[in-house]
Amino acid sequence: MRTTRARIGVLGVATLGALTLGVSITPAVSAAADPLAVLSSFGAATGGYHLEAGKPVVNVLTEADAAKAKSSGVTAKVVRHSLGDLTAAKQQLDALGSVPNAGWGLDIARNQVVVDVYDATPAAQRDRLLETVRQYGDLARVERHPGAMSLFIKGGDEISNGRGLCSNGFNVEKDGQKLLLSAGHCEVLGGGGPWNGGATVGFKFPDEDNMLVENASGEGPSEVTDGTKITEFADAVVGEQMKRDGRTSGVTSGEVTKVDYTFEAEGYTVYHEFCTTATSAGGDSGGPAYDGGKGLGTLSGGDGSTSCFFPATLSAQRYGVTLPQS
Repeated sequence: MRTTRARIGVLGVATLGALTLGVSITPAVSAAADPLAVLSSFGAATGGYHLEAGKPVVNVLTEADAAKAKSSGVTAKVVRHSLGDLTAAKQQLDALGSVPNAGWGLDIARNQVVVDVYDATPAAQRDRLLETVRQYGDLARVERHPGAMSLFIKGGDEISNGRGLCSNGFNVEKDGQKLLLSAGHCEVLGGGGPWNGGATVGFKFPDEDNMLVENASGEGPSEVTDGTKITEFADAVVGEQMKRDGRTSGVTSGEVTKVDYTFEAEGYTVYHEFCTTATSAGGDSGGPAYDGGKGLGTLSGGDGSTSCFFPATLSAQRYGVTLPQS
């Protein structure tokens, strides 16, 4: 286990959820044209966009729109379903109510809603969910997994309240005060603060999964434990390569696979998360997901091969915090 540094860096894993998919996504991408600008020119006639080998691919609904996108310098792919269709289906699943050990979100790259069920998903609720999904045809697909989803609540850098362990996600500031941004389920399931001597300023869990804590260390550099400096918060994009850090697993890497993800684990439902192939473990809760200098989110949980995060952009908006300038 890594020891806690004098200056708080990055925290660990938290609970699964879903990331609201919006046109406000702001990743740094290499392209001759801004893919968001190209998307806006099509109005509702688009399937969103994702990354392939680090380059943006705009999903459009007709060959004519594909030609238009290509003439703007952006790679285009013709898909069957609009982003509106995908989002509407996902919202219909949300309306079913939470299903224990199950989740669903948007796979923009494959132009589908992806629905995850586990061995631990109760049979009656699983069957009801799958019956709904079958009505969507190729708009949705089901993926089956062993075991169950978990909220990683055991204890970047480690934070502790003397009863449980989690990880710090990002150092942030508000009105000159140094603060830590981590996972809200650490506060709820871990018995409350103070965390590393800092009082809890605010938290939101379930529905969201975030927590703001006073940084009692006296230092708050805008970086993670591997030395990466975080310069902005940005929303995750399907296909984006990323890393995550935490007190248990250290730094692992992966790819964003799903956004706008809803799930229930251990009786708690979380929305607006994004999921990745990066691995994590208990104690990593709250730790950061990042892509270079972009802070993407704080860890909520996973299933051994998947880690899901609550978006940092939504947490920053909730609490009105910014990244340190130095």
